[in-house]
Amino acid sequence: MRLHDVDHANKRTLVSHIYETVQAGRNLRAQAKIPANKKMRYILREDKKVISDQLATLSRLLNAEKLKLDQHYEAEAGVPVAVTPLGELFLAIAVGDKTAERDRLDKEIANVEAELQTAQEKLNNKSFVDRAPAAVVEEHRQRVKDFSAQLAKLKQARQGLS
Repeated sequence: MRLHDVDHANKRTLVSHIYETVQAGRNLRAQAKIPANKKMRYILREDKKVISDQLATLSRLLNAEKLKLDQHYEAEAGVPVAVTPLGELFLAIAVGDKTAERDRLDKEIANVEAELQTAQEKLNNKSFVDRAPAAVVEEHRQRVKDFSAQLAKLKQARQGLS
């Protein structure tokens, strides 16, 4: 599916997801202390083929030597990973310091738990649910689902390091 074939709302969502994935990839690189100008390999584990036409763009924005789609990729423990709207993004580097990756995942888990709690608190607030437009309430429900899924994957990755 090419970007120009997507309707406006879906195009904005796709572009937003690409942006978030690139940010996550750059953060992985920074946390691993890899210079931004050094080409790296990434693996994107996802189960949708929506993004396959956007690989060249993603690769360029990530400054990737190679970006591979692999829905069955199994990383060894300690490989830096970020959960993104497009799937799990792995920075393909040799595993060195598992403690650093464990700490990074702990921070990411704490951030996602905080975001999840904020969204859940809004939905638990009867006044918010009654007064907010239905689309906003539904957006918060979707955020809770997304954060819950992201949290489960991060905890699974963290457990794999133990």
